[in-house]
Amino acid sequence: MQKKSTTPHFLWLSPPLRTGVTPAVQHRIMRDVKTELISAVALLGLLTPPAPVWDWPVDDKPAVVRDFQAPLTPWGAGHRGLDLRARPGTTVIAPVSGKIHFSGSVVTRGVITIETAEGWLVSMEPVDIELDRSRVVRGEEIGRVQRGHCAGGCLHIGLRIDGDYRSPARELGILRRATLKPSN
Repeated sequence: MQKKSTTPHFLWLSPPLRTGVTPAVQHRIMRDVKTELISAVALLGLLTPPAPVWDWPVDDKPAVVRDFQAPLTPWGAGHRGLDLRARPGTTVIAPVSGKIHFSGSVVTRGVITIETAEGWLVSMEPVDIELDRSRVVRGEEIGRVQRGHCAGGCLHIGLRIDGDYRSPARELGILRRATLKPSN
């Protein structure tokens, strides 16, 4: 009776890694190589930006001029959104479909807030609003960027989910990498 081989089938096709290495050792080496390859492929996937699920809300070339900065406390200082490069007068489009939750002036700035089907609130300012209806469709023109939020012009876009502010970077397809800083 012939003994059945326990060597994995993919090793039959390749020569021994080293003379005198047992099939069990070859199997462990190949398993480790396979694990490293899978890790490398996964890492490459993390380095590519996520696919955007929202439309970019301004016609300018996509660029963030000021990033989201979460406050340390609910009422503390922070920057509760992204500032996107946009010259005053630039067309603003609805990044998502939804109902108009708010449209009007806050102090001297035009603000529009769209409530998505999930209940998320997407706010944009400063916008000279050109709407007179209660709903918008993703990609629809909703106004023009006003002066007043950034030097040189920008559109601020914020996101609130269940009352908490979160960066809309992922929805806009923007990749964010963690930065490790030494502790002093």
